[in-house]
Amino acid sequence: AAPAPAAAPAAAAGGGDMMDLLDFGGGDQPAAPAAIAPASAARAADDDLMLLDMGDASPSAPAPVQAPQQILAPLQVTIEQVSGTWGSLASERKAQLQTSCTSCQDMMSRLQNVVNVLPVQIIGMEGIAAGRVLPGNDPCFLHGMLSPPRLDILVRTHDAQVAQRVLELCQRAVL
Repeated sequence: AAPAPAAAPAAAAGGGDMMDLLDFGGGDQPAAPAAIAPASAARAADDDLMLLDMGDASPSAPAPVQAPQQILAPLQVTIEQVSGTWGSLASERKAQLQTSCTSCQDMMSRLQNVVNVLPVQIIGMEGIAAGRVLPGNDPCFLHGMLSPPRLDILVRTHDAQVAQRVLELCQRAVL
């Protein structure tokens, strides 16, 4: 007589037997899982796809999200040093931005936190800040004229690409 067809797997809900996804219907009873030898236990952890790190044998917390790499570091200078260096910086980028800043102190605080520059001087609604281009020491100066809800900002440095990237950071900082 022909062998009886395999019974349909029981539904998992309600505590019934769970279907062995690796058993392709080779028999009536699901095969018992093979015991893992102690020598291969560490290797099994290496292959655990749920860890999402195929080379790490120990489960670990997910890697923290990296902050964008800073392009500037704070540069402490005097207003006299800014004035003496300003004209030698070949690249200039200007923008007129919409801002939620209501004071120059607020604007400078945001630039300090996001762009990574130091305030040099604030006079009324006008502020100057300074940073140095990483990984070197080239200066980068920012001049902001606040007239809420508008900010006129100017970036001066040696490199046009750096000036553009700093201007983009400034825009994010003052929104």
